[in-house]
Amino acid sequence: MSPATAHRLPAGPLAGLLERIPAPGPHPHADALREEAVHWLSGTGLLDREGVERLLEQGHLELAAHCWGDLPPGPALRAATQWLLLGWILDDRFDRHWLGDPSDEPDRTVRELAALLGPELGPGAAPPAPGTPLARAFRTLWQDSIALAGPSWRARQTADFRSYLESSLDFLRLRGATPTVPQYLSHRDQDGATRCAAGAVELAHRLDLAEQFHRHPQLVDLRTRFDHLIGWANDLCSHRVETAAGHGNNLLSALEVHERLPRDAAAARVAALCEAELTTLEFLAEGIARGSHWPPQVRCYVRALVRFVHALLHWSATTARYRPQPVPPPRGRE
Repeated sequence: MSPATAHRLPAGPLAGLLERIPAPGPHPHADALREEAVHWLSGTGLLDREGVERLLEQGHLELAAHCWGDLPPGPALRAATQWLLLGWILDDRFDRHWLGDPSDEPDRTVRELAALLGPELGPGAAPPAPGTPLARAFRTLWQDSIALAGPSWRARQTADFRSYLESSLDFLRLRGATPTVPQYLSHRDQDGATRCAAGAVELAHRLDLAEQFHRHPQLVDLRTRFDHLIGWANDLCSHRVETAAGHGNNLLSALEVHERLPRDAAAARVAALCEAELTTLEFLAEGIARGSHWPPQVRCYVRALVRFVHALLHWSATTARYRPQPVPPPRGRE
C-alpha cells in the first residue's frame, strides 16, 4: 500500500467535486520514478532522512507519478518531477520554517535563487557558486531544464519563479495576519507558483510553446482558471493545518475574519468556486483540444493541464500533508 493510500483522508469539502472527475492512473514506470526522485532528494542534501520520509508519507511522489500520463522516462520527465518536489520543499520553508522567523535567511535564500536565474545564465554560462544545498540543487535543475527548453520557456519560467519568490516574501511580511479578500486575490494573482507548475507540465511534455500561444486570450483564460482552482483547492484542504500554525494567508480565513462567514459557510463558498472554475477549465480545454485549427502541441498542453489538475485535486483531498497533528492527551497526576 502506497503512503498516499495508507493515509487516505475523507474528501471533505471537495467530495462533490471529486465524485465527477477521474483519478488519473499511475505512470507505467512509477516505481522507477519514485526511486530516482528519492535518490535525488537524498543525494542533493535537500532533505535529511526525516525530511525525505515526511515527503514520502505525504505522497508527493505518488502525485508526481499520477500527473504525467504515460510520458516516456527521460531528462524532461525527471526535471519536471524535480520542479514539483522543489516547489513543495520551498513551500514548506516559507509556510512552516520561516513563518515568524525574524532572521534574514528567507531574504538571503530568495536573493541567492534569483541570482541563479539571471539573464546571463544561458546554456554554457557559468553561474555564481551557490552556498547551500537548496541553491546547488536549484542551479543544477535550472541548467538541466534550460538545456531541454527554448528561450520562450526560459523567459516565462524565470519571470514566474521570481514572482513566486517575491510573493512568498510578501506573505512572510504579513507575519500571520489575515488579508482581506481583495488583498488575498491580489496576492494570488501575483504569485507565480501555479504558473511554475504549468511550466513543469510544459517541460515534461517537451512542448516549448511559442509566446503567441501563451498570450492567446483562450489560453490566458484557461491558465487563470488553472491558477484559481489550484490555489483555492489548496486553501480548502490546508486550512486547518495552516490556521493551527498561525498562517492567515488563506481564502477561508479571509472569508471568516473579514466577511464574518461561519467556517462551514466559508468552506462551502470556496468549494463552489472550485467547482465553477473546474467546470470552466474543462470546457475551455475541451474546446481547444478538439479544435483542428490549434497546433498539436497546444492541444496536448491543455489536456496535460487538465490531467495535472485532476491528479492534484485527488492528492490534495487525501494527503497526510494537510492532516492536523493529533494533540497529545493531558498527563494525569503522578
